[in-house]
Amino acid sequence: MTPGSETTIDVEINNDGTFIDGNEADRSAVTTARGVVVKLRAPNSPISVNTNSVPLGEITEAGSPKTASFNVTVPDRVDPGAYDLRVILDYSYTSKAQNVDSGVPITVNQEQSDTETETVPIRVTDDARFEVTELETELRVGEEGEITGELENIGNDDARNAEVSFAPESETVVALESNVAVGDIPAGESVPFSIPVEVTSDAEAVPKRFDLPVSFRDENGIRQSDTDPEFLVDVGEQRDAFLVEPVNNSIPAGGSQPLDLRVTNNLDEPVTDIEGKLFADDPLDSTNDETFTESLDPGETTTVTVDLSASSSATIKNYPTSIDFRYVDSDGDSKLSDPYRMAISVTEPEDGGGSPLPLVIGLLIVAGAVAFLWRRGTFDGINLPGGE
Repeated sequence: MTPGSETTIDVEINNDGTFIDGNEADRSAVTTARGVVVKLRAPNSPISVNTNSVPLGEITEAGSPKTASFNVTVPDRVDPGAYDLRVILDYSYTSKAQNVDSGVPITVNQEQSDTETETVPIRVTDDARFEVTELETELRVGEEGEITGELENIGNDDARNAEVSFAPESETVVALESNVAVGDIPAGESVPFSIPVEVTSDAEAVPKRFDLPVSFRDENGIRQSDTDPEFLVDVGEQRDAFLVEPVNNSIPAGGSQPLDLRVTNNLDEPVTDIEGKLFADDPLDSTNDETFTESLDPGETTTVTVDLSASSSATIKNYPTSIDFRYVDSDGDSKLSDPYRMAISVTEPEDGGGSPLPLVIGLLIVAGAVAFLWRRGTFDGINLPGGE
């Protein structure tokens, strides 16, 4: 045990009851301990026992030993050395069993209860032991990330060839590396560590606690371990890989024009080979609906362009469109983003419906000329019907 640790002490209870005299058939009756209850106490000791008592039931002489487990805490400032703990056993038993034969067998028992106390020595050592400090991490649902921090040796002994193990019990947090070597850690000093992990899309954005056991070699070259280190991290909400903003999101009915989109890398890593695909339903359409961007650094923005048209019969209102992106992340993995929905506003036709007017005026002018010639009766020496 080491200072500043919480651990479990297992106390094994074995029945060594003695059969003194009598019928061998009664042996089990007088050597069985019933209702066994075990208590662990630490009088005159800085060690705290957190488990009050452990019931074990019946323990027979011929049966296997039973184990009582106790949770104990060793405070931070406990001096290394040996400490005595007291084990108290309460139980009942049959001290005598006698068969009286008077035609019908009758067993006469003499019941007793007893308490026994034993002393169990434990040793508190000041071996190398560790704490996680300077924790810095940003984990998000649906993304890969890193858990980084410092591992401090708070014991008095040096640790050599130390290694941290990360094996989360959660099904939604996956260790991309389960064991990471951190090297030698002298007493009182710290070394950095970094563990790559992935948070699946099924995870919840909640705080999570993880254990970080450390294995190392002590000053004698013996492999030791400290299972006490732990840490707490916050898992953030899932975020979009890209931010998409239309530069011009309106189009007249019956018109066709380029649609410019500002695309920003919203991740913490560079991405490459970014292929965009626009999806538009009737009355919107696109004859050039794909884009390509070679690379984007974190936070970098580019403008991509697709073609967009609206049918002349389109109702004047907003219509949904969407675009998604296939890209390659910094690990070389191909990924597909979620669709990004955008509202496109179809507006009135640009000509305002005034084009038929010149044709009507022209027809009126021609009709007026014919009426004038009719009243005059002739045109360039030609007789007109009905003339004077």
